[in-house]
Amino acid sequence: MAKDRKRTLRDQNRRTAEVAAILRTTASSDNEDPQGRQDSSRSNKNADTNDSILLELERTAETVTTATVTSVIQPTSHIVSVENDTQDSRGEGDSNGRQKRRKVEDDGEVFHTKGPSKTERRLMKKEAKKAKKSEGLGGKPCIMLSRSHTKLGIKDLRDLVVYLLTDTKVLPWIMVKNKFNVTKVVVVYVPGLDPQLFNIDLENPESIKPIAWTQMATAGPATEFRHMKAFFDVMNVMRAGGDKVRIHPPVDTLLNVPLSNSERHKKAEEMKQKRLAAATLKAENYMLEADELRELEFPLPTYLDPTAKLRSGWIETPKTTGAPPIARKLIAMDCEMVRTTAGSEVTRISLVDEEGRVLYDELVMPDNAIVDYLTPYSGMTEERLRGVKTKLADVQRKLQEVVTYDTILVGHSLENDMKVLQWLAYKWLDRRIQEGGDNGHDSIEDARACLDLAKLKIKEGPGFGEYNQDQEPIFTRLARHQTKRTSAVVDDAPFLGKLTADAIVEAATDTEVVEGVSKMIQEHNFVWARLRAMEINHGRTARTPTAAEDGGNGDDEGKATPLKIEATEEQIREAVRSIDDSIAAIVESLPAHTAVIVTSGQGDPREMRRMQARQKAFQKLYNTLSLSAIAKEDQFLDEDHKMLELAVERAKNGVCFFMVK
Repeated sequence: MAKDRKRTLRDQNRRTAEVAAILRTTASSDNEDPQGRQDSSRSNKNADTNDSILLELERTAETVTTATVTSVIQPTSHIVSVENDTQDSRGEGDSNGRQKRRKVEDDGEVFHTKGPSKTERRLMKKEAKKAKKSEGLGGKPCIMLSRSHTKLGIKDLRDLVVYLLTDTKVLPWIMVKNKFNVTKVVVVYVPGLDPQLFNIDLENPESIKPIAWTQMATAGPATEFRHMKAFFDVMNVMRAGGDKVRIHPPVDTLLNVPLSNSERHKKAEEMKQKRLAAATLKAENYMLEADELRELEFPLPTYLDPTAKLRSGWIETPKTTGAPPIARKLIAMDCEMVRTTAGSEVTRISLVDEEGRVLYDELVMPDNAIVDYLTPYSGMTEERLRGVKTKLADVQRKLQEVVTYDTILVGHSLENDMKVLQWLAYKWLDRRIQEGGDNGHDSIEDARACLDLAKLKIKEGPGFGEYNQDQEPIFTRLARHQTKRTSAVVDDAPFLGKLTADAIVEAATDTEVVEGVSKMIQEHNFVWARLRAMEINHGRTARTPTAAEDGGNGDDEGKATPLKIEATEEQIREAVRSIDDSIAAIVESLPAHTAVIVTSGQGDPREMRRMQARQKAFQKLYNTLSLSAIAKEDQFLDEDHKMLELAVERAKNGVCFFMVK
């Protein structure tokens, strides 16, 4: 009898569950069917009837919830394991799988229904998380911007790159669906884009929110964008960092990440140890070893490498015997070159001693015919070299007298001429060099800069200059991820941390940039690139990099050289078409699920630069003259200062776009 009662009760519960499920499905279908929505009264009536029947059926089933039996009855304990798949209409069900025990009494027989155990629930929760994550596998990532967030800053773009490629915290201004499917990110830096180009009214409060820019770009050069309209639905106005009178270099901010507290402490300890070690180091400890010289393709003297053979036309200083001097002397050397029928040849050489005094400065007539004086870089002209009789052999003999075996020769590498040296001199020496404009460089000035940088390094120790305060390059941050993320740079401009990237492509044209990105993104997780065609929109025509281009002077002022042109609308239209085609080519070359960020970093800096130049000229006059002695048009007073602040505020506003291919 007991077994029959058990079987009868179990069958009744099963039939109740089946009927309840059917009724719920019917009620749901009636409410969701489009035709049913046209006759809402009929569907509501059916739903009410079904709910009533369902409630009655559930009462008939006593306290047993609608369930699916997942294990057999245990004869000894009379416990049935059930997995809830519907929620009791009276609020007694538990869709979250919480354990509960219920009694069913029948002729003295007691049954207990039991949900999953604590261990089982933990396993179920873990599996649910895995299943939820696996749902996104293969799904296309999607970037969604928040309209409630205030204007984006350049730091937000940096944080987005780190967020997409690492396991950092969620950003408040953006949501990325299927984020784990994003394994590659490309940032394309396009100086010259600005809100004015897209007819954005910065006075409008809505301008700080995502903008459907294609609706705004209905006039002017912005109408030339064709591919970008298909790639990017919205645009954001973003803001560069800085203070009231200057802009911090956008590239420095974008490509350098603040250190965590633990990393900051670790770096501080390392720096402390290196500074302590500096007291015991001498200048010769900073010299290149033979292997390093060989790797950098310097010719080795035979006393460093007995197997080495001097190239034709080279000589070496003879090795001296006896004890080395207590302190070796430093001599800095710099040369200017011209292009001849045989390649590059020296045309000027300058040497300065440790105190910056000129030891030797001589013009040299190349052995072969000159085909390009490279005047903007060398400062050489046909007139300047007219009558010069000194040959390279004469210079070599003189150098053997000045540069001895115990001399430490200081200089900068040829591939970094005009780039790193200029930036380093400004950053660490607070000195502007190479401002000769069309007259070229001054080799004495460059030699002194090299010498002073070397002396500063020797004084401060091996760790000096390795990282900027409490920041690290974004390339280093990505490489420290538990799954290393590699990076590549497709840019010929110098900037802080560039050399920490895994690969560098010195692309001089936008065509080379497109080719470089297409190749590097196949091999690396993060690629930084710069397109230059739009620079003409801000009056820049030359491709001569400056310290300010990315971060030398802190205000993007550059060399404060006069703007050479005001581009015509047709020139700007042509630049827009070029940028549009370049971005399209880049996007087409990317693997699926690659995130793309396009940004200008800042807006038009021309008015800001003009006001900064006026302020600088006034300060120079004011250092030597009284205010009354300075012409009114040369003065820079409170009203001018307010105009400078306004110009800086406007120049901080750039634009950015986001997409996932």
